[in-house]
Amino acid sequence: MTTDERLIFRLCNKDRQSLEEIYNRYEKLLWNIVTKTTTEPDICEQVITQVFQELWNNPQDFNNGRKLSSLLIECCKSQLSLFSMSKTS
Repeated sequence: MTTDERLIFRLCNKDRQSLEEIYNRYEKLLWNIVTKTTTEPDICEQVITQVFQELWNNPQDFNNGRKLSSLLIECCKSQLSLFSMSKTS
């Protein structure tokens, strides 16, 4: 079992420390992705917050045999898309 798999397993049991560890590992990566789309810090923070809220609320969705980094990036892009759609509505 990889470190990420262990963290997700703990997260499924609502272990806050595992969320903190995942955040510390991947926040910069996600920030870099978001800032390619927008340079507004408030929007960047909102999108990243949404990603980690999604992870906290639905950790089982991030435990499907794929790399956690890939799933977080996918979630981040999805949140960016939702955010941009809400801005144009």
